[in-house]
Amino acid sequence: MGTRRDPRVQARLQIRIAGIDVDGRPLLQMVTTRNISRRGALLEGLQGTLKPEETVSLTYKNNKARFKVSWVGDIGSPKAGQIGVQSVDATKCIWDAALLPPAAPDTFAAPARERRKHRRVLCRLGAELYVQGTETLTRVHVTNISVGGCFLEMATLPPDKAHVKVVIWANENKLTAQGVVVSRRPGFGVSIKFTEMTEEVRADLQRFLQSQTAASER
Repeated sequence: MGTRRDPRVQARLQIRIAGIDVDGRPLLQMVTTRNISRRGALLEGLQGTLKPEETVSLTYKNNKARFKVSWVGDIGSPKAGQIGVQSVDATKCIWDAALLPPAAPDTFAAPARERRKHRRVLCRLGAELYVQGTETLTRVHVTNISVGGCFLEMATLPPDKAHVKVVIWANENKLTAQGVVVSRRPGFGVSIKFTEMTEEVRADLQRFLQSQTAASER
C-alpha cells in the first residue's frame, strides 16, 4: 500500500510522449491517459518498451513537463502497453485545472503484477512450437522468458491448457522444454508455463537470463 498526494480522476487525454526505449532508441508517439492527478498519470497505448525510473517528456496541448516512469506493464499481460508516471517537477501540472479535484490524500494499492515466481526478461528469440497430439511445427518468437515460462508471439493460437514442447534458440544454445498454455491473447500470442526441462537446459537458460539482465543494466 502507499499514499498519493493527489487523487486520481478518470480522463482520456491525447498526449505526446518522448523518451529513450530499452534498446537506446528515440521514442516519440501519441498515447492516451487512463487517469491523471496533479503529479502523475496512467498512460496506455504505448508502442515500445521503457525502463522503470526512465525520465520521459509529456506534452499536453501547449504544456510540457518531465515525468519519471514508475512502473511498466509486462509484455503479454493485460497491462501491456501501459505505464505509470510521476512528475519530476512536483510544482508543475500540465493538465487543465478544471479536470482535477482539490488535492487530498489518496490511499491506493500499487498496480497488481502477474504472480510469477520468476522475473521474466525481454528478448526476441526464434523458437519452434509443437502442440501435443499433432505433428505440426509452428515457428514463433519468444518476447519474454524466465526459468518458469515464456510468452510466444504468434498469430494462430493453440488451445488453452494445451500441452506443448518449445524449442528456443538462445545465442548458440538450443533450449528444449515441455510446457502448458496458461493464457491466450488473440492477435498477440500465448503465455507458456514450463513444466519440464533437463538440468542442463535449465543451467543454459539461467546463464542466458543473467547475460540479458546484465546487458539491460549497463
